[in-house]
Amino acid sequence: MRFAARLRPALFALLLLAPAAPRAQELLGPGDFRAYAEGRTLYFALSGTPFGAEQYLPGNRVIWQYADGSCTRGIWYARQALICFVYEGDGAELCWQFLQDGQRFLARSVDAEPAAELEVIGRDRRPLSCPGPGVGV
Repeated sequence: MRFAARLRPALFALLLLAPAAPRAQELLGPGDFRAYAEGRTLYFALSGTPFGAEQYLPGNRVIWQYADGSCTRGIWYARQALICFVYEGDGAELCWQFLQDGQRFLARSVDAEPAAELEVIGRDRRPLSCPGPGVGV
C-alpha cells in the first residue's frame, strides 16, 4: 500500500506537466455569433491571404467588402446551427459554420466544394469605407 500511496503524487505531477489535449472546435450558435459579431467589423483571410471584411449592423444587416475594396449589402440569419447570408443582386443563400478553435475564430463554408475555411484575422468597431451612395460609412 505504501507504493501506491507514493505513486499517486507522482502521477498527479505528471498529469499537471503533460501537454494539454488539443481543444475541439466549438460551434458558435446564433446567439453566440450575434454577441461576437454585431456592432463590429470582422476581417477574414483565406490560407493566410486577406480575403475581405464584413461589417455586422443591427437588424441582421451586413456589408461585405471584397479584397479589392468593392462592397455589397446583405442580411444574415440563422438556419439551425448555420449562419446564412443573402447579398443584394445575387439572391443565392451562402451558409457557414462559425467556430472557435482556442483563440482562433473560423468560418467554414457548407456550400463550397471543396469547403472553404476563412480565419478571422481582425475584429474591431470601425465601419467599412465603401464607395458609392448609401454603402458603408
